[in-house]
Amino acid sequence: MSDHWPQEIEDGLIPTDNAMGIMTREPSPAAEAFIALAATSRRPLLEVGAAYGNATLPALRAGGTIVACDLSASELQILGESAPERDRSRLVLMPARFPEELHFAEGSLGGILAAQVLHFSEGPTVERAFADAWRWLEPGGKFFVVVMTPSLSYYSKFRAEYEARAVRGDRWPGIFNPRDAATPEWKDRLPTMVNLFEKDVLGRCAREAGFEIEVLEYFCFRQFPDKHRTDGREFLTMTARKPA
Repeated sequence: MSDHWPQEIEDGLIPTDNAMGIMTREPSPAAEAFIALAATSRRPLLEVGAAYGNATLPALRAGGTIVACDLSASELQILGESAPERDRSRLVLMPARFPEELHFAEGSLGGILAAQVLHFSEGPTVERAFADAWRWLEPGGKFFVVVMTPSLSYYSKFRAEYEARAVRGDRWPGIFNPRDAATPEWKDRLPTMVNLFEKDVLGRCAREAGFEIEVLEYFCFRQFPDKHRTDGREFLTMTARKPA
């Protein structure tokens, strides 16, 4: 944890400054895999939704060259201030919206991390994100993803409707307004649309874009408030590989 980061609003949960939820103090399983890749990748890595750097900073320490992208320029400024001087030459800060405002050459990236990003995107944007990631990655490159499920916290109120939509064949059964379920202290910290995922939907996105799925598992953070836990399936982590 950096001294530059904002104060946690709940144990392990650090607020974003643009009503896009939180950054966890603890890196996700996808972030840990991204950090491990940073130690060996010959190409730059991209983190989307980097926030204050819970994945980018250790990836820099591992020796990677990191492009840190986020909607919030002020969060990226804090990330940059948190990076040790010796690492800053390998850090590029890029305030932009993923995927539509990002442009990379084909095959130019070794890995991409999008943790807690895609669940704030409409379905077509998610599909474009997977397609762009596939194009930007080198053969053998990996796309690491974390998304929320209908088991997380107050989103569990949406599970019955999610499952009803899935049964009738909706392509994106997880589109809801999170403020309809959030408790008062959280409503203003969230956008007005969330896209919750289950394994079949996230897996479909990866396969349709041409990825091979290496990891697709439910998890919850070890450092996570009990009141937001339900059944251990609060989040999905994915590692998707572009075929060599």
